[in-house]
Amino acid sequence: MTIDPKLNPVVAALPGGGWISEFGQEDGSIETYPLLAWLVLADGEMIPMDVSVNGYAQDPRDAGNFRRMIHPEATGVEDA
Repeated sequence: MTIDPKLNPVVAALPGGGWISEFGQEDGSIETYPLLAWLVLADGEMIPMDVSVNGYAQDPRDAGNFRRMIHPEATGVEDA
């Protein structure tokens, strides 16, 4: 997602809070990464941000192999 600072600027950044982003791999395995932060836009939308293996902050939902976000208190697949 592209953030347009003129139409809907980022007004705050909050810690990731323990959320996890999950990605499916071609071999069927699953990789997870901690969420770095939540960006808060002027209209109240919150965008999750993680860090790529290259060190760039990105919205994990933009990755083709993104599966889901997992709440920090989830105890199993049925909770996520």
